[in-house]
Amino acid sequence: METRVTFLGTSTAVPEPLHDTASFLINRDILVDVGWNATLRMAALGFDPLEITYLIITHCHHDHYLSLPALLFYRMMMGRRRGGLKPLEIIGPAEDIGHVVDLALAFLQADRFELDACTRVVGLNPGDAVERPGFRLDTIRTLHPVPGLCYRYTNVETGARFVFTGDTAFHPGIAEHAKGCSVLIHEASWGATAADPTNNSFLHSGAPDAAHIAKMAGVSQLFLIHAAAAQIPGSLAVAREIFSDVRFPEDGDSVVIPPGA
Repeated sequence: METRVTFLGTSTAVPEPLHDTASFLINRDILVDVGWNATLRMAALGFDPLEITYLIITHCHHDHYLSLPALLFYRMMMGRRRGGLKPLEIIGPAEDIGHVVDLALAFLQADRFELDACTRVVGLNPGDAVERPGFRLDTIRTLHPVPGLCYRYTNVETGARFVFTGDTAFHPGIAEHAKGCSVLIHEASWGATAADPTNNSFLHSGAPDAAHIAKMAGVSQLFLIHAAAAQIPGSLAVAREIFSDVRFPEDGDSVVIPPGA
């Protein structure tokens, strides 16, 4: 019944050794982004990658889908040994997600080797919602060079709600999207520095941007991710001047999202 988020990685696009870029699990069966080494990170933390039923991709920049072929290959190989696979539903931005999955399967030469990853792709546009057994996803767009989605996850049994942004510039719409949620997971690629609103080439956020969104949304906790280790102390210091309960989780940390009203 609980909603638990376990951070597989929290680092930037090119992570330091022994770390991974931003990706996390919701409970044991929903994976958000695949980072560089998500499959091995899951196994190292005691999770079974074959339990993943849903893969949610925030956007199709390399560091957020880089190990998709590894996850699919793991499913193909281990599924044979275990006598079959349960389907994996891959959810992401409609414009890109089908193409990226097709490329991953082509890279694995799935047809040539008669490998079946047992996947189903669901493309979403901003504003779309999907409801699956036990949870609901609502989406808005992010501000990024490629199509991206900010997701609100709701546990339909307990009412636990949280929002995760993926990569985005400062976007007040995210604050509105997160109202009524207890937790916001927001990228902070620029560290302690607020993003330059006139720079449209990268479209990321800094910790001050994330803190302002958390304050506007009225959430209880803000988790910063997607920044290098050297940026963490400064990011926390400046964000806490704006919003009180800010954390930067370490790889492997987990948090339970409290039930809603």
